[in-house]
Amino acid sequence: MDLSIKVRGIYATALTQFCVDNKFFIIDPSKEIRERFKNYKKMADKGSIDIEIRDLEDRQGVLLKGEERKLKEFSRMIQLSLFDAILREQKSEKSVLISIEFPYHSKSILDELRNRVTPTVPNHHRLRIIASEYVDLMEKIELSNHPEKREIVGKNLEERLIFSRFEKGKELKIEHVKLDGKVVFLSEGEIMGSKLNEKILILKRWKFKGRKNYDGLDIPKEQGDYAITEIKEGEWFYKHTYHRQDGTIIGEYYNINTKIEFYPDRIRYIDLEVDVVRWPDGRVEILEEDLLERRFREGFITQELANKVKEISFSLKEMLLK
Repeated sequence: MDLSIKVRGIYATALTQFCVDNKFFIIDPSKEIRERFKNYKKMADKGSIDIEIRDLEDRQGVLLKGEERKLKEFSRMIQLSLFDAILREQKSEKSVLISIEFPYHSKSILDELRNRVTPTVPNHHRLRIIASEYVDLMEKIELSNHPEKREIVGKNLEERLIFSRFEKGKELKIEHVKLDGKVVFLSEGEIMGSKLNEKILILKRWKFKGRKNYDGLDIPKEQGDYAITEIKEGEWFYKHTYHRQDGTIIGEYYNINTKIEFYPDRIRYIDLEVDVVRWPDGRVEILEEDLLERRFREGFITQELANKVKEISFSLKEMLLK
């Protein structure tokens, strides 16, 4: 497939490298992209553009605009290279737009693509969402002459921009993003403990919202109930343990999701529909597997990601039954 691409935004260098790897034309490059890819022959200031790429408003991914057939072919190429990337199509009478959200794993691959072009810290794209200009500046200052320092510089940036903000008692949002793009904020959690060297947070939550029963467990909520929520960055699931006011355990609920990302004021992931629950009597059940299959058929996720969810849910059930 021969395509002409125009790309802008925080993912521009990584996605340009992806285009170079696939021998696509780069049209109307920014000054920075032209300098970084000065030896690439298939680049021009002017020309017909098949696909335009720009950041989503929240910078969690990109928006693609172009002719439908080429747009779909290109977006599927991206998704096959970034297996946890989420595709969402917006169709009207006049145009087709496709948004691609980049969860934790996708961002990590894009970090490495960018690092092939210019020294780049791990978690570069997530850190750019938090403090874009500052991260860019620190990479130029710290890595221009010492690219071997990327790990330690990245760790220091994470500490400064994220982990130093996680003091005990602070309330964090839980940004629960559905595959169709809808964002649900779960009840806030107060930090009651942490193991930041292992990137683990323990939250206490009691301001429950929504339904009268606990999801999956089908047990009524009561005044004074609370949950202890254990979350590890980079993990494919996390655990809520629900308690009555006197401490009696109501049940456990494991949410399966794209790898968890920490931000200074929130926890973020994309919900992958399937959950695992355990009741106090030891019963364990996997929920919503049919919904996962439907989301795959609708084109939101890859077969590889669907298979990963099934593998995680089965392994988790086996572990909980021991």
